[in-house]
Amino acid sequence: MDYTLHQLRVFLNIVKTGSITKAAELLHLTQPAVSIQLKNFQEQFGVPLTEVIGRKIQVTEFGLEIARSAEEILEAVSAIDYKTQAYKGLLSGKLRIAVVSTGKYVMPYFLTRFVSLHPGINLMMDVTNKSRVWESVEQNEVDFSLVSILPDQPVVESLALLRNKLFLVGKTLPEPVKSNTSRQY
Repeated sequence: MDYTLHQLRVFLNIVKTGSITKAAELLHLTQPAVSIQLKNFQEQFGVPLTEVIGRKIQVTEFGLEIARSAEEILEAVSAIDYKTQAYKGLLSGKLRIAVVSTGKYVMPYFLTRFVSLHPGINLMMDVTNKSRVWESVEQNEVDFSLVSILPDQPVVESLALLRNKLFLVGKTLPEPVKSNTSRQY
């Protein structure tokens, strides 16, 4: 067996998304590149990891076992990376944030400098709806969340980042051209 960490990441993303195309989008790769990585990865086992039924990729039982192992391996590699950063005195680890859909426009403003100062941080941001954000807070799946309205439960610590102002913006219409005929605008 001579598979790479990259192939493990590719395969795990295919399993999680159920799609080569979606995995390619998540990994910022082309669909053919992901297909080639999957093919090369599968050839090393002699047992099918996936099968195509109709136009949909299905993961076999063996493939699911390999995916579980791949996830454990990649978590261990991440832990090694985080420990290395910590020994160097650098801030490192996973930072999980859930934001409501409007938050995707402001979070880059708040996070850009932080992430550039701390390259050892692995930022994972889930952009979703309000109820899913609160569900992830209640289940301790995220470190921080961004919402516009705080619910009564659960009781959380909060920090107001912005006043929620909305502005209607429109283009100014040009002045009408004066002519001998009268028109109403």
